[in-house]
Amino acid sequence: MTEAVIHMEHVAVQIGKQEILHDISLNIESGCIVSVIGPNGCGKSTLLKVMSRMLPGSTGNVYIGGRDICSFGRKELAREVAVLTQIHHVPDDVTVRELVRMGRFPYRTFYTIASAADRIYVEKAISAVRLQHCADQLVKTLSGGEQQRAWLALTLAQRPKILLLDEPTTYLDIRHQLHMMNVLRHCKDKLHLTIVIVLHDINQALQFTDAVIVMKNGRIIQTGRPQEVITERVVKEVFGVRAEMCRTSEGKPTILPVGIYQTEEQP
Repeated sequence: MTEAVIHMEHVAVQIGKQEILHDISLNIESGCIVSVIGPNGCGKSTLLKVMSRMLPGSTGNVYIGGRDICSFGRKELAREVAVLTQIHHVPDDVTVRELVRMGRFPYRTFYTIASAADRIYVEKAISAVRLQHCADQLVKTLSGGEQQRAWLALTLAQRPKILLLDEPTTYLDIRHQLHMMNVLRHCKDKLHLTIVIVLHDINQALQFTDAVIVMKNGRIIQTGRPQEVITERVVKEVFGVRAEMCRTSEGKPTILPVGIYQTEEQP
């Protein structure tokens, strides 16, 4: 059985009087791309924040590589886990290479200059996301898709074992969404990463990820292989959407939404 690089035991998150996550227990295996899907506000982003220690659980435990996440120092944890959030502040005067170089912070002290190893890993990260042609351009001059890949390169420069991404395709057009998902699969295969990715597009989960976590109301509803978990019944129960399962010309499964089930809140 593949080693679980992330293990969560009975984790709950409560903010004020509201419980955001309820009794979350799961294992994420090494070397997989795992998608997290569910309706808005169900706790997907909160789950990633707990996995990265950006947000502490109110109860329960999180383990990275079998070790309690609370026992890691800040830089030590950054060498294990890198996070790409939804919103980034794009610096005015920073090039792609300078931005990616910031990802080497877990391996340097404040006073040290970039080492030969730092420079090698920066160039490898830029190459992995295929931005060699604009490495010396200002980040702010890039397209939205290129900017997202530049931020991804920053996380890759950390040389983490685990990469957590919160909706990295949301603001991209269809072409750049597909390109980003292909880049992630390339990085997973070449760099042997474990990737956990929050997605809105169910078909991206079906086509590009190895496992899926389905969430609703702060709970995990189901986990497993996307082709087995993402069904017409699950789409109905979780999203309130009537859908039909189809197949592409290549035989890949895809979900086609065809209607909305009426609820008491809807007219």
